[in-house]
Amino acid sequence: MHLVPNTPSNAIYIGTSSIDGNVCIQSLVDPKDVQLRNFGRPVQAVALSPEYKNDRTYISGGLAGNLVLTIGGKAGASQSTTTGTAAATASGWLGAIGLGGNAGKDSILHSGEGTISTIKWSLSGKYVVWINEHGVKIMRSHLHLDSSDLESAWKRIGHVDRPQDNGWEEMAGVWKGRAEWIDERSLETDEDDKARETSVASPATAKLKQQASKSSQKIEKLIVGWGGTIWIINVHPGGVGVGKHVGERSVGKPEIIKM
Repeated sequence: MHLVPNTPSNAIYIGTSSIDGNVCIQSLVDPKDVQLRNFGRPVQAVALSPEYKNDRTYISGGLAGNLVLTIGGKAGASQSTTTGTAAATASGWLGAIGLGGNAGKDSILHSGEGTISTIKWSLSGKYVVWINEHGVKIMRSHLHLDSSDLESAWKRIGHVDRPQDNGWEEMAGVWKGRAEWIDERSLETDEDDKARETSVASPATAKLKQQASKSSQKIEKLIVGWGGTIWIINVHPGGVGVGKHVGERSVGKPEIIKM
């Protein structure tokens, strides 16, 4: 067996889920750094935190309709979920007397809207999108929060209803939505590069372009395909409101720009 070199660039973890309810997280470079967790119902989607190596955090969901946040977990062990089960009671009791070990902790972030088919972290790690039978939902994650916004972790910031075409009531559990966060830099063509190299701009124009580029980088773009419908969604960063919302602080706002 050929081992992958243990270098920072190879510090990659792979998460898989299955219909038998298991989620498996495996390190690419360390065969011993693996954990298996059983959620009791088929799991259709799992998404690892971009900082999984340090925070041991991932989100999963499936037929049970629960969006579950898992933090921690013991490497080299097979464990069961701690959400509403005997395992949760035992883990809590043993932990109280110092014998619980690192079994990890599961929290239900959202539930009750049917099968969850897709979960994706944004490219910056600030947002998470998931799709269930009712629609598309976006929330703020725990990453890159200012000290004044710590309570905003895992707060939902938007919802887009599922397409309203004929047949959805009967087929919502079968037709699955898919989502991908867009890296606009990867969409640039060779012509774009040549244009940049040959263009000559004044210092003032260059400064304005730089400011516009910084502003656009704060907006994260998401493309969603569901049946015959395609959405492009801009997720704007949060901040302090103005006008009638002056003084109010938000953690982000989604905007459908094409439908």
